[in-house]
Amino acid sequence: MFGQSQLRESILEWSLPVVNDCLREFYAQHVAARSAAFNLLSQLHFKLWTSLVTGDFDAARTDAMSLDQKAAGLKLGFDVCGAANRYVAAEVLDLSLRRFRRMPEEAMRNNQELLAILLRLKSSTAPVSQAAPAFKRAA
Repeated sequence: MFGQSQLRESILEWSLPVVNDCLREFYAQHVAARSAAFNLLSQLHFKLWTSLVTGDFDAARTDAMSLDQKAAGLKLGFDVCGAANRYVAAEVLDLSLRRFRRMPEEAMRNNQELLAILLRLKSSTAPVSQAAPAFKRAA
């Protein structure tokens, strides 16, 4: 049975590549792909997720403020960071459910820890001010 630090290391190992891919995909759809803003938002947001998964909540708050400032400067008309978080959260939870479907206790521990991380994420970021446009996953 894993302790919390081992559980977070495990989640870090399998989830961060998915988080990175999802963030890049999301921002490519909402910010000009390959632009400086696209790269900056993707990198800052990935840093935020990494801080949360590793349990560095002070860094996560700082990362969230930096991300929010940069995103606000783009004036996209919706909470792009909140929408990206919802997209990534759905993907990571879905992956966890599929990955551990034959190990119910492991799935429960992973999903409880992911939900704790998501609650921290929600408290680290600004509230959604406007509804985000629908995101369509590339085929």
